[in-house]
Amino acid sequence: MSSSKSNLSLPKYGYDMVVSVTQASINATTKEFLDKFSGHQFVMCYTYDDDDNIHPMNYETLKTALGADPFDIPNGETQENNLVQKLDDLGFAFAFRATMGLPLEFDLDEIPNIITLDKGSSMVTYKLVCKEFEILNLSYRRRKLSWSNIRQSEQEKPWIFTFNVNLDLRSSDSAFNKLPIEVQRKVKNLNPDTMFSVQQLYLDLNTAGLESSPEVSGLEPTDTAFIYLNKIFINQYFENLKQQNQSGDNPNGDFLLGYSVQPQEPTKKSSITPTDLNFMVSPYVDEHGVPTKNYDLFTLNYLVMTKNNHMPAPVAFEWNWVDTSQKRDFSGTMAIRRGVFVSYLNALLAPSLNAISLIPESSVKCRTELEGAIKPFIYTFDATPDTTPKSYNVINDGTSHVLSFNFSRTSGNKSGFCWGNGSEVKFNYSVTSDIYLESNKVKVITKAIAYIYFEADFGKVDGNLIDYTIETNYLIGVDAYGNFTVTIENGESTITDNSVDIKADAWLDFITAGTIDKFFDHLNNKIDSIKTAYVNGFDKKILSMLNGAGVWVFPGGKTFVFKDANFSKHQDLVTHVTYTSPTSTSFKNR
Repeated sequence: MSSSKSNLSLPKYGYDMVVSVTQASINATTKEFLDKFSGHQFVMCYTYDDDDNIHPMNYETLKTALGADPFDIPNGETQENNLVQKLDDLGFAFAFRATMGLPLEFDLDEIPNIITLDKGSSMVTYKLVCKEFEILNLSYRRRKLSWSNIRQSEQEKPWIFTFNVNLDLRSSDSAFNKLPIEVQRKVKNLNPDTMFSVQQLYLDLNTAGLESSPEVSGLEPTDTAFIYLNKIFINQYFENLKQQNQSGDNPNGDFLLGYSVQPQEPTKKSSITPTDLNFMVSPYVDEHGVPTKNYDLFTLNYLVMTKNNHMPAPVAFEWNWVDTSQKRDFSGTMAIRRGVFVSYLNALLAPSLNAISLIPESSVKCRTELEGAIKPFIYTFDATPDTTPKSYNVINDGTSHVLSFNFSRTSGNKSGFCWGNGSEVKFNYSVTSDIYLESNKVKVITKAIAYIYFEADFGKVDGNLIDYTIETNYLIGVDAYGNFTVTIENGESTITDNSVDIKADAWLDFITAGTIDKFFDHLNNKIDSIKTAYVNGFDKKILSMLNGAGVWVFPGGKTFVFKDANFSKHQDLVTHVTYTSPTSTSFKNR
């Protein structure tokens, strides 16, 4: 049950596009970012007043009053250390010093997942870690001052704060909907180049609910620092991030934009323009469609709408976007709904239809100005492209057949009495073009028929001077930046030519006074020119369009590296994506 099952056209889904990234890839990329992140260090110090109430004290003010940096006082000191005694005289209670990033002095396998997709369809578990974390605490134990200077780097495992985070941008009672419209717009970040980067992953810091606090070896649960660790540190930590993250679009710093990614080359404009976004978590299901506990392959799904289409409710998918055998190959999958890609294909290729939509012209008349019982005939024959705008008809019959085009025209007339029963000519032309989306192919089957009928005084001849079927398989691919690549399978189309040559018999040659031979020479030359100019070149024209200025470009070219492209069994366009290497930035200078 893989992305080959993708069927976004089902009524319960209806999303124009889905980008699904696995929990494993989100965490690998986030850890890479945190490892490079040059975050701001922040320090919070607190003292008691005369009524034993806790108040913040400026770090620089404290250092000046103490005459030293309290973080330089070794762990385990007592009042015998003058600096400890002086801190007590100043009413010192506790202090925190932290820097955002990946914890130092620990192996990667000792650092848990930053995000776990284990809370249903809209909630996730978010684990806050710090590159450096120190806690100072001054307390009385056994009637003596006890000084604690505890550093995360000296612990057996990093300190971790666990939160529940709401990613639902649609729920009317979520904190997201209470943000200003401009802030909501920035959170959704509908820029197709960057909207899928991890820094745009919405973390609702105002509603993050602390689920568990870290175990800090060396602090007792009754210590003031431990008690206030959750009450004060977390609030101040997020407040610090908010202040660093404030901007004109984000005046309160209510959403977190952690890092940016730098593409190796500029990308072309995306072929799809998002107008709405929501998130949903999908579990990894077994062969029976039952959710498993394989959280690494759970996916965070970006649900995207275009052209201001209504965003449907989030509904869990029946298939897995990434299978177990694929988890090391890429980060996730991007799927474009069949109807969206078919509309693009129709708009792109429709202009090519005029070249094969030919209006036939044919007529015959007598040279009545000549004397004699037998008067020669005058024949005209031509075909010109119809300039009326054309388009394919969309097919929704549950098969790979997605587009169909039909065109037919007739021409001809009967001459007046020349000799015997006179003459009649017909030139009928029809063309069909059908497009199928199968596996990694866009299959185009074009059939053109030009039927000729000629009669002169009981002598007649007819047949299909053009009876051409051209089948072209365009192999699709994608380059690293999300640009479609198209080639013709085996370098050429398959042509089935059932055309016939029409020649006059002796009676027609006699009855037309020899003029029929010139007519058929002209006719065959014209047919050859039609084949060369219109029918035979149609496959190359389509190839040029598919690879030209209107080439399909997947969104996310500044966030992902793309690999493979194919159509699902239900004709959704699917490609695999891998996060690019993140480049850290400060919050103020992102």
